Amino acid sequence: MADRREEIEQEIARHRRAIAVLESQLRGPSEVSTATRRPWPPPGFYFTFYVVAGSILGILGSLTSFLFNVFGSLMVGQDPYYLLRVYGTVFLGQEALRTSDLNFFMLVAVVHFSVGALAGAVFHVVVNRFYPDISAMARIGVGAGYGVLMWLVNFYLVLWWLEPALVGRAYVLELMPVWVAALTHVVYGVTLGVLQPVGRFVPYGPMEARA
Repeated sequence: MADRREEIEQEIARHRRAIAVLESQLRGPSEVSTATRRPWPPPGFYFTFYVVAGSILGILGSLTSFLFNVFGSLMVGQDPYYLLRVYGTVFLGQEALRTSDLNFFMLVAVVHFSVGALAGAVFHVVVNRFYPDISAMARIGVGAGYGVLMWLVNFYLVLWWLEPALVGRAYVLELMPVWVAALTHVVYGVTLGVLQPVGRFVPYGPMEARA
């Protein structure tokens, strides 16, 4: 059985060498040199991958927190788009609470998901670069803490002065209940923590090598 296994492995190695030769014949000299300069998988921490993956996870986290708020609003008989309206006061002031313009809602949604993507990329890079081996519960806990940190920074270091400077009044801080704002950001952060394994870089290789 062991001899048969060794024969199979040698045969696979021969085929791989033959394929490599054929591929080198298809490529020109410049392509061959480029491939030589860029080994796969990339050595070290694959920063670009984690930025892109983190951005996607951040968008999913923003979507989760938004849906959480929508369903919560429906349960208490409130406007399901109230969250977007309140955040939209940064652009339109009090008019955002009354408008039905679809373009307005699209603008607020794009900004909401863009901020979520940026924050998700930062979280994903930091966690996987410095704390790649923490447990699942620790990831969720760190994600929840990150959500709280985002809430504090966004609301009390940015919006408290930015919105009055833009529209003359801090509508977001006045109209958004503290517990709702905090919980919405915690849901975002927990989603990032839960989805961390999905965004891990796993280079292609034989199943035995990945086991």
